[in-house]
Amino acid sequence: MRAVLFALIVCLPLLATAGPAPYYQWQSKADGTLICRQTSPGHGWELLNGQPFRDLNCTLPAGRIERPNAVPGFHPQPGR
Repeated sequence: MRAVLFALIVCLPLLATAGPAPYYQWQSKADGTLICRQTSPGHGWELLNGQPFRDLNCTLPAGRIERPNAVPGFHPQPGR
């Protein structure tokens, strides 16, 4: 019983790996200004093209973004 508990405690942190959130280009509806952010800056901004980037200058395209599709209780929010 102790061996099973020890194995669970040792392996549990391996399941909790996470990566950084991608950056996206946002364009102002008022004057067309472009910025690079991970989340929407507000209601006056719209997502430019939906392409994810790895850096905060939006110059390095993200190769792959893993989304937790098989995680129970995960519900993706619209627009993200």
